[in-house]
Amino acid sequence: MVQIRQRLQILIRLMWLLCSITAVIAVSLIITALRPTFHRTVEARKFVLRDSVGRVRAEMSVDAAGNASLFFLDSLGRKKAVLK
Repeated sequence: MVQIRQRLQILIRLMWLLCSITAVIAVSLIITALRPTFHRTVEARKFVLRDSVGRVRAEMSVDAAGNASLFFLDSLGRKKAVLK
């Protein structure tokens, strides 16, 4: 009777351990699946930087001839600096 009780206790502990391991693996897989992926390269024809109000403060683009330009604008939208 004592041996059966001890075996059942060991079996219950092993089941708890197995359930715990399974839960940890499941949570890890869910977190991995929901984690956003970040790409090392961003590509676009135009990049616009806006301030907290939504005004354009900088712009990087390529013109029709294929020349790259970087514009810095003040709070009124006037170009303050241009790199071509």
